[in-house]
Amino acid sequence: MRISVEFFAPNDVLLPWNYLDWLRGLFYQAMAWGRPRLARDVHDEGFSGGGKRYKLATFSLLYPERYESVSQGMRVRGHLRWWVSSPLESLIEALALGLLTRPEVRLGASTLYVGQIGVVLPPTFHETMTLMTLSPIFVSTGQRDAMGRFHKRFLSPQEPDFARVLADNLRRKSAALYGEAIDGELQFEWLDEPISKLMCANDVKVRGWMMRFRVSGSIDLIRIGYDAGFGERNAQGFGMVCVPTDHPNFSQKDGERFNRRRSPTPASEDHEAQS
Repeated sequence: MRISVEFFAPNDVLLPWNYLDWLRGLFYQAMAWGRPRLARDVHDEGFSGGGKRYKLATFSLLYPERYESVSQGMRVRGHLRWWVSSPLESLIEALALGLLTRPEVRLGASTLYVGQIGVVLPPTFHETMTLMTLSPIFVSTGQRDAMGRFHKRFLSPQEPDFARVLADNLRRKSAALYGEAIDGELQFEWLDEPISKLMCANDVKVRGWMMRFRVSGSIDLIRIGYDAGFGERNAQGFGMVCVPTDHPNFSQKDGERFNRRRSPTPASEDHEAQS
């Protein structure tokens, strides 16, 4: 289940580049307003699959009606859109209920007024689909250094392991969701040059990728990626996707081309989020 949330900022709001932590706080707070116990269980426990735990939810970046990039982040005003998704309807219903009980919410030191909340109808799922990111996809792998110490390393879409880890991650999520992993295969094709985003989440710098891509294979795994997010740290604001025609930056004039100039996030990989 997926919802679209509209906020309104009557005055200028400065969003630092690491505002994902604010959205994460709002995600759990709104859920707690609707169903406190469920919010606590999702936050503290999550769902187990393949030896790991998942929240089975994801949310997008904020997409403002008007914004201006400044050195500290971006200055926004007017309407802002936010999408939240999960294969668990009860989770999204709790979050929507919580937001409906509050005419306004706090995002950092700023007040946003809650506008329309609507259910987004899912696309028709096929064995081959083109998708666009609403928040960066983050993928990592572990390796040991010369001293035998274990380190995580960010992967880029240019590395073969990126697609492999994406598929493995979705199989583990399927085990967390259904109790048994879906034994399906996936192939990925990057349709544009992926755009690197170095952002801060939970006091950790994370490199993710905004992109348009084609995925082929198991429909069930593709659906899980659409609902719960692709890659890691989904409940921290990474890995949300949509079909191109649902993307706020899509236009027929672009012919589905991902337009960097309209992306409300740092467009350059050397623009690091401040911790």
